[in-house]
Amino acid sequence: MTRFGGGMVFYQSSVAQAFDTVGLQTYSGVPTPMLTASPITRQTVGKTFSIAISTLGVGAAFQLAIIGWAFATRPANPLPSFSVTEPATGAHLVATAPANALPQPDFTNPFPEPPEHITTSSTGVAPTKPTPVPQRTPAPEPINAFEETMLKARLLRERGDMAQAITKFREACTMDPKNAMPIAELAATYEKMGNEDRAAEQWRKIIDIGESAGIYYQLGLSKLQNAQSADLRKATKPADTGAVDKSVAIEGIAAGATLGILPIHVQDEAEDGAAKRFTLHIPIKARPKTHMEVRDLVIHVLFYDIVDGQNVVQTSANVNTRWMAPPADWTEGDVEELAVEYQLPKTEAKGAKRENRKYFGYIVRIYYKQQLQAAAAEPERLAQQYPPPPTLPKDPDK
Repeated sequence: MTRFGGGMVFYQSSVAQAFDTVGLQTYSGVPTPMLTASPITRQTVGKTFSIAISTLGVGAAFQLAIIGWAFATRPANPLPSFSVTEPATGAHLVATAPANALPQPDFTNPFPEPPEHITTSSTGVAPTKPTPVPQRTPAPEPINAFEETMLKARLLRERGDMAQAITKFREACTMDPKNAMPIAELAATYEKMGNEDRAAEQWRKIIDIGESAGIYYQLGLSKLQNAQSADLRKATKPADTGAVDKSVAIEGIAAGATLGILPIHVQDEAEDGAAKRFTLHIPIKARPKTHMEVRDLVIHVLFYDIVDGQNVVQTSANVNTRWMAPPADWTEGDVEELAVEYQLPKTEAKGAKRENRKYFGYIVRIYYKQQLQAAAAEPERLAQQYPPPPTLPKDPDK
């Protein structure tokens, strides 16, 4: 044994000497046991240690099994789940991301947009959308006088001016006698007024034209068949024998009278060759539901002039009379209008004595069945100077 700085090192001459030496040796006077084995001892594993190591191994194996099962059963791409909520205003989809989902990038628009303003009522109901107004297709412009006359006639009928509409339709019939269109429009106007007889007369004219009238020919046949059926029903229906009550006065008609005069209108017309020219429009009204015998009607229209500012005499002017919607029979309505034209020529300068004649006024008298129905005068002085006879006179100038 060699000592180095407080330590000891044992040298063995041989392995057998180290393991075979037995007994005690004295070192520095102290007995010491002699080594019987190698200085590096081999310790044996205890039972407790073995049990602990086995337990830890089993636990580690169990954990590895659980981790492997979790990876085996995990879905490849987890998807977000959706739940549907149904509030009062409608259904909305709400996305719910799983707990293990990765955070999604923010795609918020960095440029702010103006807010959308939504107006609602106090009851919480969304306002109704405005209803678009359909655009009217403008009527085509007339290309000739015939189409222009037809257009005017239709407009007058829509306004309710049946008399003027009938006049325009008749003008169109005169422009193109073989055209069934204005005749059919005239028949439709009569039907709208309730005059079935006049309407049937126009449909017969279309049938007389023949199949060249096109669809109006078939329409005319259908209309006449319907009219014949209506006439048959009227023939089997008892007639109304009730008489018209004339004892009360109505607008424009005096008590006891059948006819009356509505306000008269004067339409002035300028003319270079006349000293005075105008048209007198006289609306004559019949009592409702009265069948007029036109042959028993007599109308007197008298014009008067004043000469040299003193004498009132009957006129020497040219006078023309016409009905605005002939023939006047009061079957289309209660009023028929008479137009009387007055034309006073200028005085010639060649005469030795020039007569200073000017228009003064007029008198209108209506007789039915030889009985005075109504009278009007302008100025009133004429009615006082020439009062109307109660019965039809033989001389209408008095």
